[in-house]
Formats: sequence, C-alpha cells, structure tokens
Amino acid sequence: MTYRDRARGCLLGLAAGDALGAPAENLTPAEIRRRWGRLTEIEGGGTDDTEYAIFAASLLVAHGHDLTPADVAAAYRERIIPLVTGPMRGAGFSELGTIEALRRGLEPPLTGMVHQHGWSDGLAMRAAPYGIFCPGDPAEAARLVEQDGLVSQSGEGILGGRAVAGAVAAAMGGAAPGDAVGAALAVVPADSWTARAIGRAVAVLERSGPPSPDGDDGPLVEALHEAVVVRHYPWTDVAPEAVALALAAYLAGGGQVEASVTFGVSLGRDADTIGAIAGAVAGATSGEGGVPGRWAARIGPVTGKCLPVVAGKHVLDVADELAGAVADTRGR
Repeated sequence: MTYRDRARGCLLGLAAGDALGAPAENLTPAEIRRRWGRLTEIEGGGTDDTEYAIFAASLLVAHGHDLTPADVAAAYRERIIPLVTGPMRGAGFSELGTIEALRRGLEPPLTGMVHQHGWSDGLAMRAAPYGIFCPGDPAEAARLVEQDGLVSQSGEGILGGRAVAGAVAAAMGGAAPGDAVGAALAVVPADSWTARAIGRAVAVLERSGPPSPDGDDGPLVEALHEAVVVRHYPWTDVAPEAVALALAAYLAGGGQVEASVTFGVSLGRDADTIGAIAGAVAGATSGEGGVPGRWAARIGPVTGKCLPVVAGKHVLDVADELAGAVADTRGR
C-alpha cells in the first residue's frame, strides 16, 4: 500500500465518519438504536470536524515541520476571522473562544486557556493531518499537533490531539491497530486523564471481545460508557472521552473502516467526532480502498458552512497536497 493511498484513506475515512455520525451527535446509544438500529448510511454532509482538518492540512503544506503557534494564530487572524461576519455555525466551544481571544489581541498559549474549554476535542478532531505528515513518527506528529493546539486548547485537549496524531502516524507507517493505539499512549503522560481513559477502554475490549456479530452491541457499548464517559457533565465534547471511545471503536473494528466507524457512531455522545477519529485511523490503516465505495461517493467538496476559507475543498485533493508536501520534505 502506498503512502498516498493511506493518506487518501485517512482523510476520506475522517470525512465519512464525520458525516455518518453527524445526525447522531449528542444522542444516547439507546436513542440511536431506536432511530436507526445500526447507523450505516450517510444521510448528509460533514461538520466542522472535516473543515478544521482541511484547515490544519493547509498549515502543514505552508509551514511543514517549522510550524509554530504564532503561524497558526496568524492564519486564524488572516484567513478565518475576516470571514466570520456572523455566528460560526457548528463550531465548537474551544474554537469560538479562541476566535474571541484572538480578536482581543491575546496570543497563544493564552488563547487556548482563557475560554476555559481547553479540554474539548476540537484539536483531536483535526489532528489526523499531522499524523499523515509524519508517517511512522508518532513523536513528531504529536509535537506538531501541539503547535496547533496551543492556540485553541490546553491540558487534556492538547493531549487528545497528541494521541490521535500519534495513532495516525503509526498507522501511516503500517502499524497494526494495537500498535497504533500503543503509539497514542506513548505520546501522552501515563498519569493523564487521556491515557487512563484509553487504557480503561482497551481493558473493556480485552474483557469483552469484539462487537457481537449479530449486531447486539448493547452490553459492550454500556461497558465502554461506564469506563470512560463523564455522565454528570452536560456537554459531550470532552477530549479524553471522545478519543478513548474512538480508539476503542478502531480496535473493535479490527482497523477496518466500516466496522470501526459504524461501531464508533453507535456510541453516541460526540458521535461525529468519534466517527471522524475512528475513520481517520482506520483509513490510514486500510487505505482509500478500505473506505466503502457508497460512503466515498457521498463525500463531496466541503461547503465552508463553519470555515468559509476551506469551501470547495475535497479531502482527497487535500490528502494529495499533504502527500506532495511530505515528498518535498523528504527530498530535501
């Protein structure tokens, strides 16, 4: 499997998972089962997850391994803020807070701290391009995604991004699913909330085994929720939770895109982000051909409903741009 094939699979899997999970966002697993049984078909478009991943990829194409938080802040000020003339539809708390902090003249890392939503999964949802850019090098992928994260996140929000970037980088290098999740754990502190959540999710899978072949995932879903979900918190975009559930779905699906994503979105909570992360890592594992053709056919250029600056971009073209940037870097 070529590097370009894995890159295209990664971003196509991300977009498919985002779109499949979008109608299930903030729903409980029971409500998802009531409405769809098992959600398997893409009904509409993606969300800010795909658009922010495309924006992150553009930062890497422009700056490569030299990317700094100042570069990211400048890109927000030059390319995002001037086009925000009203509400940012679909944007997460951390991104909205970052826009306001930048407008006030603050600089990173304060821009990722003052809005008090630094633990959100806003970085994790857009972390995949950093893994694509650093195939086989989880540590560098984690370092690079942190440069982005310092603008909009803090604490566990940054660690969630590091974990996803590390897993994708390992998968891009040909790592098996278990090793890719091991790479995610290796780039975050062992005593962090993120690492503990991932570890608890992995332990559940080791005890329970893969999802039931007859489609009765209820007991496994409930066990994963019991292990990592913060039930008393009113919002679902908690990075350690979303990342742990997404990586659990990737393992439960054996690294296959359809199995990983359909199980991931069945977990509810921040279903679009869980689906996007699971799809990205599985897509890096399986390549473009691993993404179901019926899903790929539903993925078109993004509309820019959240980020007008990326309107008209298709994830496959973005993956090719990243692949070209990596080739240029290696040729120097």
